[in-house]
Amino acid sequence: MNEQTNPLPKIWTQMHAVIQEFWAITEPEIEEVAVRNDIPFELYLYSELGLDYFSLVNFQKRDPFTNPEKFEKTFTHLDVKGWIQPQPEDQYKVTEMARAGVKFTIMAGDAKLPPPRFMPEIDLERLKVLLKQIVLANDNAPEPPEKWAIIKRFRVADRESPVMTKIREYLLDLFAYRDDSHLAAARPHFNQAGVVWSVLGAAAGGNPVTAETLAEQLAFRGYDADEYSIALQAAQEIGWLEQAGNSGNYRISQQGVGLREQVEQQTDAYFFAPWSTLKQDELDELQVALPKLREKLREHRKANQQT
Repeated sequence: MNEQTNPLPKIWTQMHAVIQEFWAITEPEIEEVAVRNDIPFELYLYSELGLDYFSLVNFQKRDPFTNPEKFEKTFTHLDVKGWIQPQPEDQYKVTEMARAGVKFTIMAGDAKLPPPRFMPEIDLERLKVLLKQIVLANDNAPEPPEKWAIIKRFRVADRESPVMTKIREYLLDLFAYRDDSHLAAARPHFNQAGVVWSVLGAAAGGNPVTAETLAEQLAFRGYDADEYSIALQAAQEIGWLEQAGNSGNYRISQQGVGLREQVEQQTDAYFFAPWSTLKQDELDELQVALPKLREKLREHRKANQQT
């Protein structure tokens, strides 16, 4: 089914664009407030992984692509500072002080969002209702995907929150469920070797990749060039990548292309199944409202940057 007959991928692309605008507005303020109040910014980043218990097992449920050693170093730092407390079985309990600190920073970010009066042409309450319908349908959908990310993520919105905050929260719920869907589709192919799946994704752009370029481009993942070299060789051995000219250069193979397409199709099948809760005219409403919201958020962000 192509995009003309199936509008769902286009709507998700619109949603993701709105999420990026939300982040562009809120995250600079969140980071500034965190620094000003001596609250580790990592706590905010980890809020999407849940703020009850930290552990490698928990974190790799949603992020199997980051070097576990990076998480362990952060756990040690947060433990020393009193933000998390060691528990049996290599777990850490997140303190109430940490949760309160993250809530404080997120609310400071949300305070930078434009109020509804700046976008009277968008029925924000209606948009909130449509997004909530999908989120509720996700909650009731059969597994797979395992509902890990969408259940664990830390939320600050409540009944009294402004409509814009609720819209942001519902969109991030959908973002989390997209991760749940993708990992349900992809994990059977890489099991615990998330770094090998990462190098496949990096090569999917068509340009040859090397261990050195991956270590630079994916520095936030915490792996060095030697580790990426091993991952590239492993991806070649199982047929996902192939040598590209000079030694150390790799490109995606036809098998790798086919596997990625298969996983993306399965991801979409999992992710969009609950969207059947919406009628066609409701999907049409989303396609109209989401680009308008993105544009208004962008205008607000640029105006604030100029002032």
